[in-house]
Amino acid sequence: MCLLNDSSTGSIYGPPLGVRGVIITSIREETPGVKTFTIASEDSGPIPHAVGQFITLVFTHHGKEERRSFSISSSPELNEPLAFTVKRIDNGAYSRLLTDRAAVGDKLFTTGAAGLFTLPINIAAKQIFFFAAGIGITPIFSIIKTLLHTHPDIQAVLVYSNRTREEVVFYKELQSLAEQFPGTFKIAFLFSTAFDLSRARLSKALLPILLKENALVHKNEMLFYICGPFAYMRMAIFSLEEQGIHADQIRKENFNTNDRAVHKTDPPDKTTHTATIKYLGKEHTFPVVYPDTILQAAKKNGLSLPYSCEVGRCGSCAARCTKGKVWLSYNEVLMDTDLAQGSILTCVGHPVDGDVTIEV
Repeated sequence: MCLLNDSSTGSIYGPPLGVRGVIITSIREETPGVKTFTIASEDSGPIPHAVGQFITLVFTHHGKEERRSFSISSSPELNEPLAFTVKRIDNGAYSRLLTDRAAVGDKLFTTGAAGLFTLPINIAAKQIFFFAAGIGITPIFSIIKTLLHTHPDIQAVLVYSNRTREEVVFYKELQSLAEQFPGTFKIAFLFSTAFDLSRARLSKALLPILLKENALVHKNEMLFYICGPFAYMRMAIFSLEEQGIHADQIRKENFNTNDRAVHKTDPPDKTTHTATIKYLGKEHTFPVVYPDTILQAAKKNGLSLPYSCEVGRCGSCAARCTKGKVWLSYNEVLMDTDLAQGSILTCVGHPVDGDVTIEV
C-alpha cells in the first residue's frame, strides 16, 4: 500500500523535489487511539533529524498535495530507529488513515524532519522543566530520554497532564527512566479525574507550587519546554513569566497548528521583488508578487520547498536570509536570537526593501 495516493483515481503520484520514500517497519499501540510508527528510508540512506523535531508526510487527495506533520518520539543520539507517534483524531483525515489503515511494509513519502523544539547545542541550564498535556508528550519524550543519557549532570522534571492513568502515553517508559535516573529525573502526573482537585489540572495556582517544590537551582539557571493544546501552553507561559522566567528560557511546540485563526498583517512594502532560493545544491530565482508569500511564489514557479502548517506556527519552512530583508506577517516559532541570525519562515515571509537571497 502506498499512502501517497489519490483516492479519487487510485493512481500513484511520484514525489516532488525534496520528497523521499520511507517504509513502515513496525507499528506499536501505545494507548487506545495512539500508535508509534517506526520507519526506514526506502533507499537505506539516513533521514537527518534531531530530538524534539517532527516529520512531515506528503499525501495527495483528489490530485492535490497535502502535508501533515507528526512529532518524532525516538532519539538519534541513542541510536534508535526513526519513529513518530500519532493520536487518532475523529476529524483528522490522515491521523485516521495512519492509525486505522497503515500496516508494516506500507510506503510513505516525507520531506524529512524539521522543527525548532530541540535541545540547545550547548546547554547552559542546570535544570530543565517539561510541561506536557496528552499527546504533547511525544517530542518531550524524545528530548527527556536523550537529555538523561547524554547530560547526566542536568536535573529534569516532567509535569504531565492527562484525563486518566490509562491515557498516559509512554507511561512504562517514563517510569523506567525515573527508576534508572532517580537522582536527576522526577515526574509529576496530573489527572483531571483525580479526587484532589488542587492537583488535578495544571493551573496558574498549581504551577508556581510545582516549581517551588522541584526547583534545585536559581530560576535563571532553568530552561522550560511546553507542549500541548494552545490554552494549556498559553496558561503555562503566562504563569512562568509571572514567576520571573524570561521568554528566552521558554520553548514551546504548537502541537495543533489549526486550532485557532491567524490574523496576519500586511507587509510595509508590497512592491514586487526577486527571491533567489538556494535549495538542494541549486539556485532558483523568481519574482514574489504581493500578496504571495515567498513559499506561495515558489510553488507557482514549480519549486517545492519544505513546509507544513503555512501559517507561521510549526517551523517546517524555516530558512536563512543571507541577503536582503524578509518581513514576517506572523511568527510563533522563531525566537529573537533566531531572527537576529537571519532565520525566516517562507510561509509568512515577504521580501521588503529589495531583492533577497535565501538558503533552505
